[in-house]
Amino acid sequence: MASRPLSVAHISLARGYKGNERQTELLIKELANLGVPQTLVCRDDSPLPMHVDGVKQLRIIRISGLTDPSLIGHLRVGSSCSILHAHEAHAIKWCFVHYLIFGTPYVITERKPDPARKGFFDGARYNSAAAVVGISRTIKTNLEAKFKRKIECIGDCSSHFKCNPDVVQHYRKALKNRFVVGQVGALINRENSQATLIDAAKLLKQKLPELVIVFVGAGDDMGLLKMHAEGMPNVKFIGFKRNIIDYIASFDVLAYPVNKEGVGSILLDTMEQGVPIIASAVDSIPDVIKNGVNGFLIKPGDARALAHYILHLKKDRATRNAIVNNAYAEVENHGSAAMAASYYRIYTAILNGAYNKK
Repeated sequence: MASRPLSVAHISLARGYKGNERQTELLIKELANLGVPQTLVCRDDSPLPMHVDGVKQLRIIRISGLTDPSLIGHLRVGSSCSILHAHEAHAIKWCFVHYLIFGTPYVITERKPDPARKGFFDGARYNSAAAVVGISRTIKTNLEAKFKRKIECIGDCSSHFKCNPDVVQHYRKALKNRFVVGQVGALINRENSQATLIDAAKLLKQKLPELVIVFVGAGDDMGLLKMHAEGMPNVKFIGFKRNIIDYIASFDVLAYPVNKEGVGSILLDTMEQGVPIIASAVDSIPDVIKNGVNGFLIKPGDARALAHYILHLKKDRATRNAIVNNAYAEVENHGSAAMAASYYRIYTAILNGAYNKK
């Protein structure tokens, strides 16, 4: 029996537009370049449709809230698509329900290092999926241990953001003769460990007086972090910014001493701007950062190691140049076309009956 033609319904029920949604956007655009008809099922308040406006052969279906209790989205999709693709946790539940009603095979992309408890419903949702993809080796290993099935590994890709050179020059001019180390992310210290960077700045107070620390982001711990940085005028909190790539491009170093991380795309975006990275060796980060080759890795919470590498990148121009050049090469290995081609092979293998999920 001939397989059905490939047509993909992407399910993304997140409220906002962050790194995960950017990856979905890039996948949709690359699959469109391959001539694949697609559908996007999203919340009625999702900004994602604006980012895929004009993509050929793409239908948008908006649903109310997260669960679609009236099944409107399910009925509109029906059997029109040959593959469903769940891009986040709520989408997995949606695809499982659709599979039970219409029998449409679905693919899961998992971006969280420890995504689910090993309960009956989690097991049913993951084991009923035609294919499961983890974006890092850590996620792949965790899911294989948890669900005892085959897990693919397809990393996120660089976002191809373009910075505004005039804006970057303006930021650099405002911080003239300063060595700028920035950190990007929500100000939630238990996750992103901004206090580690503040502690590193304290250690460098005498050795690197031209150092300035810039935190880009907002969050519940801003007050506590400002107290931790009391008496340090070289620590700046500038809040949430939409043009984040302009700030990243103005950094001398990106510090990323996080305690956990599921998405590595911000690292690739930083590499693409020629900015060296010092990051924690957790979760998906070592899949992208090779210590001493295209960046530096530290243990979570190790302010002394972070301070050491900041000073090293400031003092050793040859090392910095080598890190940046190797980082450009790493970005080339994580293009959106390669990511889409990997998913395309999985989709077609499922439809052809050639995919073995065991």
